[in-house]
Amino acid sequence: MGPSRRIAAIVLPQLACELVRQRVTASTADRGKAPLAVILEESVHAVGSSPAQGREGLPATAVIHVVDEEARRYGVRPGQRVTEASALVAHLAIHRVTFAEIDAALGRVAELALALGPTAAIQLGARIEPGDRSAWGRGPYDTVWLDITGAAHLVGGEEALCDELAERLSVLGHRARIGISDGPRIAQALARWGVSEGGHGSGSRGERGERGDGERAGALPSRGLIAPAGRGAEALAPLPVQALPLESEVASFLVRVGLLKVGDLAKLPRAAAAARLGKAAAEIMALTGGFDAAPLVPFQPPRVLEEETSFEDSVEGSEPLLFVLRGMTSRVGARLEARGEAAGLLEVMIPYDRSVSRLRLLDLDRPLAEGEDGEGLRFSVELPAPLADAADLLRPLKARLEQIALLAPAVGVKLTASQIVPARRVQMDLSRDQSTDPDSLPALLAELSAEIGAERIGVLEVVDAHRPESRSRLAPASLDKANRAAAPAPAGVEGMAPPAPARMLPRPIPLGQVGRGAIVAVERQIFTVERMRFVMRLDGVEWWTSTPVSRDYFKAWFSASAPGSVGGVGGATSGGAGGAGGARLSAAGEGRSAGPAGEAWIYVDRATGEAFLQGWCE
Repeated sequence: MGPSRRIAAIVLPQLACELVRQRVTASTADRGKAPLAVILEESVHAVGSSPAQGREGLPATAVIHVVDEEARRYGVRPGQRVTEASALVAHLAIHRVTFAEIDAALGRVAELALALGPTAAIQLGARIEPGDRSAWGRGPYDTVWLDITGAAHLVGGEEALCDELAERLSVLGHRARIGISDGPRIAQALARWGVSEGGHGSGSRGERGERGDGERAGALPSRGLIAPAGRGAEALAPLPVQALPLESEVASFLVRVGLLKVGDLAKLPRAAAAARLGKAAAEIMALTGGFDAAPLVPFQPPRVLEEETSFEDSVEGSEPLLFVLRGMTSRVGARLEARGEAAGLLEVMIPYDRSVSRLRLLDLDRPLAEGEDGEGLRFSVELPAPLADAADLLRPLKARLEQIALLAPAVGVKLTASQIVPARRVQMDLSRDQSTDPDSLPALLAELSAEIGAERIGVLEVVDAHRPESRSRLAPASLDKANRAAAPAPAGVEGMAPPAPARMLPRPIPLGQVGRGAIVAVERQIFTVERMRFVMRLDGVEWWTSTPVSRDYFKAWFSASAPGSVGGVGGATSGGAGGAGGARLSAAGEGRSAGPAGEAWIYVDRATGEAFLQGWCE
């Protein structure tokens, strides 16, 4: 018989409030300390439109779904109406969060959890009842489940796995309570309602949802609630009956008749309990006995990662936007790392305050930036190699954003990471204490591409051509193609392996007619041709073009001539020849050699007999 199933439940009791706080930018940071209440709603706000904040536009009968710890201290509770909560706290900040935002946030948590287990889920395989928004039930929608069967030992055990999960989720800005048991609903009940040893609560407890006795604001226990294998019933017994998936009316009735804990309900005869529990009686009584076989619906990570936020007040300048993008790239990087993948393309959309942009368009005295219009600014950064590290993802975005002057104040930011591919894995380096970072060069290339343009960044690529100046070209930098196969040798030169110049000049310099002992002037310097060696001949190459090539190539040894030997010599510079015949030559005896200068790569046009300096050899 194999090992029993082990499920970790990651409960995020303040998820909606944490999503609201992520909207707060540097310009509105002082408002983040006000007591906060959140109303969940179905409608999805368009990108660039901020949800109505405060109590303006809210009906007085609107029901509050989530409150933060500060609002709870003032007596505000979920289920109260806006008018009731406002009477308790005059400066209460009320925000709206859509179910789509909740779903997306739970999906991000599931992505991070997949790094520690084979299957993550944001819903259970249960039947959808009338009135339920999804198979999750009526809520709260705050849990991600992770199947850790046979995987916990890879990180040092279940306690270490809880610590690792909490640390990873802190990157997303979430505080989690974690429970582990043989079934998903038992683990969820432990995370929400359990109290760990020493009084530190890993979940809310009590009918009204107060925190555990030992839990303090800003602090969470270092380990979750763990029920040993096969002992789920013992772990559930001390929890309140509200920990079970009961209707609120049924839970209230059980409390009124004195059944305060799950253990009290488990002691009742099943026939007596079924009369009060209704159609869910069999399922509830199975849970009290520690049996929980609810299946997980595997979460499928999206192929395109998106991070989006809207601002309470519009912001101007690059600093607030970089502050927001820093958080976005941190979350994208954490998601990519957990998936073992990397992104090759980053796209940014910054919507403008439309009323301001329309006015500024009328008086605009500069052309609009690329990708900019009255609605907003859009730009993309194509990474030379896929990246996953948060700092590496931020660098090219920062370089690009600092070059752009926004037309109008921004009301939000949307970051999209696409072209997702498996990340490169580096084997252990046993020869040094510290291995090299394989992403250093890709990150630098991405930053340079964003700053000076991708068309100016590249690598030399070998081309199948006869002419030496055509055998290489600047190709776009792509580290994925670093191991290209060598280009085949041009027809007619197989096996010759002719030497190539180490440095090719941008344009050949005309030298006129040269030979051994000739004196030439190149770029205001005088050289003597000590000797020449024939290398190869091209005859009628590229005859199908308007400029066929017939050349004899030589390797020439130049030595610097004494200053007194220049008399009567016309200078041939990089700008062209001096006179119709190019550089005039004199006998070697008319000047004195001043020592070696270098090895030159020259060719002679077979049609005219004129020589050209094309480059320098090693």
